[in-house]
Amino acid sequence: MQFLLITDLDNTLVGDDRATFTLNQKLTAIRHSCTLIYATGRSYTSAQHLVHTKQLLEPDYWVTGVGTEIYERGKLDRFWANEVSTAWDRRAIAAIAQTYSELILQPQSEQNPWKISFRLDQADKSPILDNLRAQLSKAGMNYQIVFSSGRDVDILPSNADKGLAARYIRESLHIPASSALACGDSGNDISLFQQSTLGTIVSNAQPELIDWYGQHRHPNLYLARSPFAWGMIEGLQYFNLIAAQI
Repeated sequence: MQFLLITDLDNTLVGDDRATFTLNQKLTAIRHSCTLIYATGRSYTSAQHLVHTKQLLEPDYWVTGVGTEIYERGKLDRFWANEVSTAWDRRAIAAIAQTYSELILQPQSEQNPWKISFRLDQADKSPILDNLRAQLSKAGMNYQIVFSSGRDVDILPSNADKGLAARYIRESLHIPASSALACGDSGNDISLFQQSTLGTIVSNAQPELIDWYGQHRHPNLYLARSPFAWGMIEGLQYFNLIAAQI
């Protein structure tokens, strides 16, 4: 059976080397029937480096920058880039966001034309994020704020996130949602679980994702008992996408 596997990298596919190696072996055995997408908050260059460092399988597609970029065979998907550029005013949004001293701009390597990334270390984050949303909305900006890993704040176009990018690829491949499994561990993976596909949340997931799961339980969503790639294997077996003996 042909299926699509969409997975986050850090703390999902990567985090336990033995688990990653075991999953790689299982996927290699069925690689002809599995289309693989890495969906990460990392930049394309950083994601590539991680794949080489951890000896991961080469994916068929890369979704990087929290869904703002799509790459296939090293080439940026220009159609997607044009789509997410529509009504996106990066300069104006950055100017508003940078009036908040609590938001610390992440390194240049983590920025791209469609993503503005900050770190927010303050204990009570909600008032700052709520005020920022209100101000951006009042200014008529096309945006969404993605909060993950307890401190990462990414401002993206409203039509660009991991879930929308993965759906764009899935639909272009004519793979039904019922034959796609998304795996993740943090808030920037929530969008992956909002696209009617199957979903596996690894047991080491961040509180913001566990909280979201508690409010959105669904038969298509599985909270694994195991962390990292062990949880992914659990999910693949739970949804009968790989046999237990592989």
